[in-house]
Amino acid sequence: MATIIVNQKISSPYYRMRILCPPLARRARPGQFVMARVTQLLDPLLRRPLSIHRVCHRSGGSRRGVPPSCIEIIYKVVGRGTQILSRMREGEEMDLLGPLGNGFSIDPRRSPMLMVAGGIGIAPLFSLAQVISSGSGHHLSKSSLTIFIGGKTSKDILCVRELRKMGAKVAVSTEDGSTGSKGMVTDLLGSFFKDVLPHETRNAQLYSCGPLPMLRVVSGLARLRSIPCQISLESRMACGVGACLGCCVPTTQGNKKDFYQRVCREGPVFDSATMQWNEGGLS
Repeated sequence: MATIIVNQKISSPYYRMRILCPPLARRARPGQFVMARVTQLLDPLLRRPLSIHRVCHRSGGSRRGVPPSCIEIIYKVVGRGTQILSRMREGEEMDLLGPLGNGFSIDPRRSPMLMVAGGIGIAPLFSLAQVISSGSGHHLSKSSLTIFIGGKTSKDILCVRELRKMGAKVAVSTEDGSTGSKGMVTDLLGSFFKDVLPHETRNAQLYSCGPLPMLRVVSGLARLRSIPCQISLESRMACGVGACLGCCVPTTQGNKKDFYQRVCREGPVFDSATMQWNEGGLS
């Protein structure tokens, strides 16, 4: 069991929850997730998958030599399960299963690091940015990290100030133009490749999380420039451990097509080049 420390609205309909769970926090890696039971009743029956947004100490800081004790999640209220989650209070206990899944990998030989987030897709990318900015296990500079964040409106743009405090360069777009550039976040990425990195892009590394149509475009832009791209998929899950096969997605492996893999087990982070984006596959 874990204990809720903070559960607060950050902008409608988004919430941030900090949870005290030292054993889980010590093992968590960027891109992994937890399965949360939101009630002890039978309705809703299934746990909810939630990306690990941040790993931190109880005080919120980072202390060298002291293991982390908390995780943070950012979630969007979209249904009954997340509505129940939003009503939970400080001091309440929560049943968490995790950390689950395979997370992001960092190749310190590659630079710059680029991230593309659509709405709540910033949640798992934030913990990756946290690791990169801290220099843990690599020698990348903060200036090598550029993050593109997109949403329908300004309410869907999250974590910009925190990411800039880390030293990341952040560019924002909204479909209605209420903040940042007007348009799709993939337009920002395309312009970046054209105007900022017209040459020598092959040494870049790209990470992305968000709606499937956005991931499809990001993957296409990466493929055209031979840039390695890791994507984190969002999926409905029943078990979270690979037993129910309810979150399978079509991928390719070598010459084999229709090679199905589980988002909860083999993912949620995949090499975008292995995803089957063609008709009949992911869309």
